[in-house]
Amino acid sequence: MMKQFVDTFVTMFVVLDPVGSIPIFLIATAGLSAADRKKVAFTATLVALIVLMVFLWGAQYVFDEMHIGVPAFRIAGGAILFIFAVQMILGGQHQGGAPEPARTPLEIAVFPVAMPAIAGPGALVAVVLLTDNSRYTLGQEAITAIITTIVVACVLVALLLAGTIRRRLGAAGIMMMTQIMGLILAAFAVQQMLDGLTETVGHAMH
Repeated sequence: MMKQFVDTFVTMFVVLDPVGSIPIFLIATAGLSAADRKKVAFTATLVALIVLMVFLWGAQYVFDEMHIGVPAFRIAGGAILFIFAVQMILGGQHQGGAPEPARTPLEIAVFPVAMPAIAGPGALVAVVLLTDNSRYTLGQEAITAIITTIVVACVLVALLLAGTIRRRLGAAGIMMMTQIMGLILAAFAVQQMLDGLTETVGHAMH
């Protein structure tokens, strides 16, 4: 039981990556007041937690009914994540474009902070794999749910501290951090697609 707890915690902490959510949060909330940024942080983590819980408890049943395999979900999720990663890397080159319409804190909280910054394809795939309904008991799934909630709380703390990080790093530091995280995110997205393709080929050969 303890080994499952530790393994699940490490897996969810890595895929949710509390620190990795900070650059996207800072860029998305750059034009907001401190109070609105705090509102976005709380709303985004709540929305992300709800989405993760829905996937944790019910996604596999939906996938089975629609004949969607986890490899297909990996490939689709990885492709979306890759597009977002490229936007992070090249974001500094679009300063002169048409201004984006003003968005409310709730809209920003849902996208891009809740999804895909927190509850991204990697996290959604992880909760599906960690709660294989054909193998795990209700108690084991409940443990995964509790651990996921704890890690999302860690993400909330990281987002609430993002303002301090913004002041320490400055605009140039934030841009550099965002581009580095975008590159890592792109590599992770490609790996997700490769894993999906590998699993698909493996199933086809069998």
